[in-house]
Amino acid sequence: MMRIYPFLFVLSLLFSCDSNKSGSNDIDTAKEDARKYIESQFDFFVNSSLDEAKNTFSDDAVLIGTDEAEYYTGWDEIKPSIVGQLSIENPKFSPRDLNIFMSAGGDMASYTQKLDFTFSVAGEPGEIKDVRNSGVIKKVDGEWKIIQIHWSMGVKGQVVEYEMKEE
Repeated sequence: MMRIYPFLFVLSLLFSCDSNKSGSNDIDTAKEDARKYIESQFDFFVNSSLDEAKNTFSDDAVLIGTDEAEYYTGWDEIKPSIVGQLSIENPKFSPRDLNIFMSAGGDMASYTQKLDFTFSVAGEPGEIKDVRNSGVIKKVDGEWKIIQIHWSMGVKGQVVEYEMKEE
């Protein structure tokens, strides 16, 4: 009987290590799932679909746009802006530098990225480079939803003057 205890101890260590690996794999899988969702979040725009847009945002989402007035809370406030934006023709998003930060439970993620945006309005082509986009997505009833999204454009120079100091 004494010989079985070391065997059981080693066996329990192996299973505990294996469960840690599967937990890590679960987060890796959730992160990949989140990445795919983030990459597809603009599909409603490309498809010019208000129904897809409604399914993309949570009911209480917050959208902060590049214009001063664009601070919307909840789908009812976001919807008129989306309806107007869906008139933009041939939208194409070219994202880069995607960073994803997963919650421990794998059901929520924040992200940052830069992207270039090309489009047409009334047949006239347009392009915006280096748009900064960040947000938070969350699984709601088993589906990823945007709960917060923020767009910004950098300005040349410093908005608030300060000196960089090294420690």
